[in-house]
Amino acid sequence: MRLDTLLPRPLSPETDAESPSILNCLLSGIHLDRRRARGLGWRGVHPSNQLYAAWTCRVADSPHVYGLVFQKEYTDNSFLYGTFTAHVFPKAADTVLDMFPLQALSLAMGDDYEETVRNLSLHAPKLAPFCMGKFQIVTALDGTGLTLSVSAPARYRHISKQGLAAQHPSALEYNSAQAAQPLEWIVPPGGVEYDVPAFRLLLRLFTTLAATASTLFEEEPRLSLHMIPHTQPGADLESATPQILSLQAQLGTGPQDNARADCDGTGRAGALAALCAGGKVLTRLPGRQRQGPASPNADLPVMNILTGFLGAGKTTFLRRWLDYLNGREQYAAVIQNEFGRIGLDASLTRGETHVEALDEGCVCCSLADSLRPGLQRLLDAAPAEQIILETTGLANPANVLESMKDLDDLVRPGLIITVADALAWDASCSGISLAQVEQADVIIANKSDAVSHQRLETMMHDLHRRNPKAVILPAVQGNISFAILDSLHTAWLDAQGQPPSRIPRLHRMNAVPGPSHADEGFASFCLNLPQPVSAKDIEHMVDCAGPGLCRAKGIVNLYSGGTVTPAVAQYAAGRLEFEEAPDESDERYMVFIGVNLAPVHAPDSPPTTA
Repeated sequence: MRLDTLLPRPLSPETDAESPSILNCLLSGIHLDRRRARGLGWRGVHPSNQLYAAWTCRVADSPHVYGLVFQKEYTDNSFLYGTFTAHVFPKAADTVLDMFPLQALSLAMGDDYEETVRNLSLHAPKLAPFCMGKFQIVTALDGTGLTLSVSAPARYRHISKQGLAAQHPSALEYNSAQAAQPLEWIVPPGGVEYDVPAFRLLLRLFTTLAATASTLFEEEPRLSLHMIPHTQPGADLESATPQILSLQAQLGTGPQDNARADCDGTGRAGALAALCAGGKVLTRLPGRQRQGPASPNADLPVMNILTGFLGAGKTTFLRRWLDYLNGREQYAAVIQNEFGRIGLDASLTRGETHVEALDEGCVCCSLADSLRPGLQRLLDAAPAEQIILETTGLANPANVLESMKDLDDLVRPGLIITVADALAWDASCSGISLAQVEQADVIIANKSDAVSHQRLETMMHDLHRRNPKAVILPAVQGNISFAILDSLHTAWLDAQGQPPSRIPRLHRMNAVPGPSHADEGFASFCLNLPQPVSAKDIEHMVDCAGPGLCRAKGIVNLYSGGTVTPAVAQYAAGRLEFEEAPDESDERYMVFIGVNLAPVHAPDSPPTTA
């Protein structure tokens, strides 16, 4: 192997620690190709380098977040040795936490647990109860060898001789004799305080990292598993960790008789040469992600279709969804389609997400031919794991699915998600809005807080009657439990396009003839508004557009209380709302969409608020 294929410069440990740089190159190098990274099992990596060099990450087939924190580095004449503590962070509701030290359980129950873990570098000492073992990277100074190893107890266990008692919260009110009498035992005398299968928990992360090194260096590692007897000083045999397991993956040349490593888990130097000479030789990485029988397009990103009638709240829902995905390093790209000349929605969702806007038409009809080049531009610019196609509110999902038959070399079909407006929902609905509900895999009942409980129940019942196989989730301002949506999407990926029995209709549906907005006479026009306008001015424009108006939206300079502020104006279902506009927006306009719209003119007089 040649280290310069990963780190294109000589090692210089005399100036600064190099082991963090090598680990970072392994993690970032594989993520230059996100498809290959996903194939190896990576599901997200987040560097955290405020105080220590640290990383948190997720891997496939494990519900936990892992953490690595750089500890120390030293060299001899030929090799560089870097040691990292390895942490396992279960979810707060995970029953595996019952095996962890009580300090870990207490931290996991805190409101700031996820944020603390995300900023591992700042909180590494505080999160020490989650440390399960050590990773080590041994690198040949001439760049011809790399050895990765994980060392952890088979069982990280402690027996509490005295036990741990729960005292009454107001024990100070009792006399000393009463206060000394516990009401109950948290851990009885001689009971197990914690008993964690540390090595097994860390194995999935190590095999993913070792497989990454093997892929980047194009060399199969030499593998060996070692068992090291270990007793903590002063500990009895029942309480002590019985043995340390060490798994090593060596590429190229390795350390010989003069090598040293922290292989016993205590921080004391052990003889790596002895380990290399003994142990059990393995023919493959245990626990490595296995790729099942793959379809020809298994490596392609999944395209989810987000639809919903005009003003239902698709973009608000999309922004919440993207915040959830980006916060978990599940990066998605977006194609947004506007029925109108100016694309407002794309300007509202830019930021961490790459957005491709297809304006002045609809992907289910007049813009079908531009979907392929737009999708190709998006894939070239942002190799995301999943793509979200937000259609215009007038799109029929059946027609969009028909268009996707010509895109099977670029994407795989995913979920159809329809946002329904609780304020505007009518049990007698027909046309496009009904087609969107009937074609959905997931229905978001948005604005559920804006209607009575009885009306919401009636809507949910009617949605279920229209589409009994869909998952229906109520939402407030586009917010749902996105973990549910994430699990549906994961089930789709795991099933490789076939519907799991527990998930309703996730297979690709055949397009059926359905209504189009051209048949229903929808049209749109855009009104430029460079001058300030008041809320009363916008209300007047909405009234002037006539009863056929379904939707109005835009970015305006809103005059209120003597000040002018850029604002997003949204009108739907009889409600006009304003919110702060993104800083990068410079155009000022309103787009009106509906049937038989009347002309609308900009106000002639200065804005008023009365």
